[in-house]
Amino acid sequence: MLSRLHAGWLLAWSLLRTLARRLFDPHGHGLALFHSNYAADRLLPMSASDRLALPSFSGCVACGCCDAGQARAIAASNGRYRGMMAFMLSASRSIPDFDAAADALRHIDADTLQQLEAICPARIPFRQIAAFVQAKADAMR
Repeated sequence: MLSRLHAGWLLAWSLLRTLARRLFDPHGHGLALFHSNYAADRLLPMSASDRLALPSFSGCVACGCCDAGQARAIAASNGRYRGMMAFMLSASRSIPDFDAAADALRHIDADTLQQLEAICPARIPFRQIAAFVQAKADAMR
């Protein structure tokens, strides 16, 4: 009986502490708390539409078809753009690195991205991913 009473007391105390912390915590909760916890890691919150779009971004099978004909853009970028397959498998998957990924995207235009979408066997939405990465990179600045 005493252990149940003790457990009830601990549960009630934890509830009161949690409620008080939410009311009086200077960091707040929700989005403000997210920003205070993850700002140093350069992570951004995702909207509901972002979360719905993310699964379509991860279908790359690393076939290399999207790198065909990219040699000139790769060479002109001086190492900033390593090809669309490298972009898909690394740069587009790390939110803290989206500013560097956006820099790589400066070396490829929307028409080329549309052409790459047409030849991609996995039907990766390159233009949508590029817009997503650019928007998040802009939000980081």
